[in-house]
Amino acid sequence: MKKLAFLVAAASLFAIAPIANRFGPVGSSVALVWLGVLVAVCASGTVSSLAVAGGALGAFGAGILSPVSPAAAGAVILAAAFAERTTRIRSRTARAVHVVVALVAGALGGSLSTAFNGGTLPVTMVAIVVAAVLAALPLLVEADDPVAHALEGSAKDVSEPARSALLEGAELRRTAQEVPLDRATQLRVRKTWGALLRLAEARVRLERSRPKVLVRIAELPPAQPSAADAVLGMVDQRIHDHVTVLAKAYTAVDTARAAAVGIDDAELRTIDTMGDSLEDVSRAMVEMKASAST
Repeated sequence: MKKLAFLVAAASLFAIAPIANRFGPVGSSVALVWLGVLVAVCASGTVSSLAVAGGALGAFGAGILSPVSPAAAGAVILAAAFAERTTRIRSRTARAVHVVVALVAGALGGSLSTAFNGGTLPVTMVAIVVAAVLAALPLLVEADDPVAHALEGSAKDVSEPARSALLEGAELRRTAQEVPLDRATQLRVRKTWGALLRLAEARVRLERSRPKVLVRIAELPPAQPSAADAVLGMVDQRIHDHVTVLAKAYTAVDTARAAAVGIDDAELRTIDTMGDSLEDVSRAMVEMKASAST
């Protein structure tokens, strides 16, 4: 569904960009920025500040470059739209491939949509569809899940035991994406992930707000815990509880599904019955042949 939304957004961008000047300076700018942000959000799969900023900056750059080079304009707007997704690619080589593919696909898409803009309607539609499909090529490079990426980034900025819990949550998010959930459970799980992200952000702010001197003092065995230490302990415990509950939920759903699959032996019984029937038929045919020969 997300990839389909991206294809629709990219097709809209390549359809409007060549004729945006007809709307006047203000109208063309608003249309390009809106479509650039829409493509960036669909490429990212989530509404984030980096995706919105990347889409807007890409549209600004494309607006400047489009009169000079449609290929350069398409390359800039598509690479900027995929900027947030690029940051979530864990391998440096894959990240470089992602950027190169986005630049090349954007350049080809911009050139195609502009070159065939004055043709007949069927030719123009085919060019727009081909440009949108080319724009979707960077999606073939695997990127990290946004929630997992955010949790792992937060884990780098906090101390133990929150760091281990957040890393465990990030790994759980990556491995649990294939676990099928019903609508009600999926809604509750999504809210729990959102609460965990808010706790991670709060934990990072607490970590950054503590002066280094106080952090070193806190490492010593205190005579009496301070209010700040009590709050840190509470947040760390809540993070650990959220990760534990999510792990239990995914494990329970996966276990129940595996049990249901194991119990469902209707096909096995059908094949077994069919085998017995065929064996009886074969035996009867053999007996009939033996009787006929005697």
